[in-house]
Amino acid sequence: MTAPLASSQEATERDLLRTIAAGTAPVVGKAFFRSLVRNVAEALGAEVAFVAEYIGEPPLRGRTIAAWPGAADAIGEGVEFPLAGSPCALTLDRDVVSIPDGVREDFPDDTLVAKYGLDGYLAIVLRGSDGQRLGYIGVQSKRRLEASDEELAALFIFASRAAAEIERRRHEIALREQEMEVNASRARVVQAADEERRRIGRNLHDGAQQRLLALGNLVKLARRQLDSDPENAAKLLATVEHEAGAALKELQELSRGLHPSGLVECGLAQPLETLAARLTVPLEVVSLPERRLPDVVEVTLYYLVSETATNASKYANASAVKVEITQTGRAINATVSDDGIGGATVEGGSGLAGLVDRVESLGGKLEIDSPPGHGTRINAEIPLSPWRDAREPFLEFGHEGDDGSGARLIRAILDGRKTAAISLAREWELEGGTPSLGMRLPLRDQDGRRWGEVEVTRVVVLPFGQITPDVVDAESAGAATLEEWRADQRRFYDGCRDETAVLLGEPGWRLSDDEPMTIVWFRLVANAADENR
Repeated sequence: MTAPLASSQEATERDLLRTIAAGTAPVVGKAFFRSLVRNVAEALGAEVAFVAEYIGEPPLRGRTIAAWPGAADAIGEGVEFPLAGSPCALTLDRDVVSIPDGVREDFPDDTLVAKYGLDGYLAIVLRGSDGQRLGYIGVQSKRRLEASDEELAALFIFASRAAAEIERRRHEIALREQEMEVNASRARVVQAADEERRRIGRNLHDGAQQRLLALGNLVKLARRQLDSDPENAAKLLATVEHEAGAALKELQELSRGLHPSGLVECGLAQPLETLAARLTVPLEVVSLPERRLPDVVEVTLYYLVSETATNASKYANASAVKVEITQTGRAINATVSDDGIGGATVEGGSGLAGLVDRVESLGGKLEIDSPPGHGTRINAEIPLSPWRDAREPFLEFGHEGDDGSGARLIRAILDGRKTAAISLAREWELEGGTPSLGMRLPLRDQDGRRWGEVEVTRVVVLPFGQITPDVVDAESAGAATLEEWRADQRRFYDGCRDETAVLLGEPGWRLSDDEPMTIVWFRLVANAADENR
């Protein structure tokens, strides 16, 4: 009589395996976790299923990687929550936590359990390749929730894969952070070289150049005072004067090459105009970003245009060169094209090879398209995330993939419905310090487009965990409660965590309650739409 029972148990295990496997087999990463929790919840008839990883040392909190919320729509991805006071805390000591019913009575302080009447709980711990506890798969139900040994065996199979996905995800993040650190290190070397060139340029301008000017004036004076053999003396002095002028011109060119004149004060527009005047081929600047860019980026863009345009003028028999520089999200895209003979390469130690190294040292990439007989097109993309500029602080709203939230916030400011913004205090430090009262700040989107200008009326700096309803009106910020607003902020910064970690130079950074935040209140003083009418 035991064979039919065994057969039934095997069938149950096979059915559960088949259901989950069918839903998770074709996907990896975030999609795998989302599919896993949905299929687990449906297979066990539960209202809630989620995958959470431990955070903190020792683990005192959890963070959801993916969740199938069902009725409990408060659960979402990237939500952090305390383990204490919930059945989740039991996963720190057990590989399987099974509470078929009675969770509401045993854990009355668990707000999720109380709010949605979740009475059954099941969790399977996820262990890494070294045996370390990484997190767990959690399942909760309003009804009695009891998994058989066969169902648990099936769940352990997918727990192993989930643990492997978490490790893969962490390794990828670690590699990205390492790569970003290397890029930042390279960029610092380039920036140091630029500073040295700038110093030499100043010294040449204030030293040798001035002495040569004085020499020319003295020679002119001596020529007027000579009374013996005035004809030959005049010829000699004229030659000396000519040579001094030539030397002065050479020094001026050298100084301009070490660091483009006017770039620091005026940005790219003026140096590119000066460059165009020196070239023998017309240079058309189609577009430049509206905002000032970090110095190291502007210098790189200048050298990119200067080198490629000079090549087009000297070697490519081009009749025109076109330059387009735009900001797209967190990157600058630059294109320099000509109608010359093509055939440009980075071989043989050319200036283009140096440009490739320079752009790549900033974490960017440079591509050359130069088929023989069809002109040359050079494209460069440089990320802006590690670079901030104290010369032109601004308020920025929006990021790639924000579903239009940045545009909505900008519209709210232009309509007068939003009069405050919050950001990391350390971001402002990279842009020259906390804004002062009366300071005017451009209002920009993630592509650098200017929408208007605001004037600062009040500034407060507080740790994230100490922000109260007196400081932030959750409702005006689009949240029902301050806690919901905090959760929204955590989700936002989790979404750009890697970028922020590079910006702050702090691998593994995560928004904590101790992180200083700057709250800036303002009033709208200029609307770009009105200015352009």
